[in-house]
Formats: sequence, structure tokens, C-alpha cells
Amino acid sequence: MKKFLSALVIIVSTITFAQQTENPKQTVKECDLPSNYQEPKQDKKIQSWLKRGDATIEDLRKHIAVENDCNEKDVIFLRISEQKGNGMYSVCVEGKPMKYKRMGTVFMGAGENPFNVAK
Repeated sequence: MKKFLSALVIIVSTITFAQQTENPKQTVKECDLPSNYQEPKQDKKIQSWLKRGDATIEDLRKHIAVENDCNEKDVIFLRISEQKGNGMYSVCVEGKPMKYKRMGTVFMGAGENPFNVAK
């Protein structure tokens, strides 16, 4: 009887948690930044090293602006985590949060796979 009740509790709890899903329209959040928001500082040594391959923060800003058809001033960096070989960037583009990554000197969206060429 204990085994039956234990199994019943596990099954019922699994079913209730599995039914709790988010509305896809609610997952897109707007960037609510204060008027005095300042972008994070980038490491000057890494930026000077990345300047050789045109992979600086300003190059990424231009890339994002062209990709999203907006002005460069509409691209605001929220978080910067980078090394010489790679980097992860959280940005706010015209009020929409987005994530980008850098592999070497190539920028791409965080969800993109550069090795997936089959469509």
C-alpha cells in the first residue's frame, strides 16, 4: 500500500508540474532601462587585441544594427563577458533583449550554429 501511494504521489506531482507552461507571448520581455543607465566597461587589453580582427564592441554594435535594421544608438549592451577567443553579449535592441556570441572574430546570435549548413 505504501508503494502504491508513493507512486501515485509521484505521478500526480509530475503531471501537475508538466502542465505549467508559459504563454509564448509573455516570454518576450521589454528592456526597461533607467534613463541614467551606463553600459558595462569593456577590458581595454582585450579590445585592443580584438581590434586587429575587427571584432571590437563597436564592430559588434554595427553588426547588430545592420542585422536588425536599426541605428547604432538603439543597440545598448547589458552584459559583456569576453576573452580573446570568444565572448557572450547581452544587448537590448530597440527595447528587445537579445544575446550574441563571438567565436574568434565572427559574431552571431547566441542560438545560431555556425556548423549547421544543411537547411
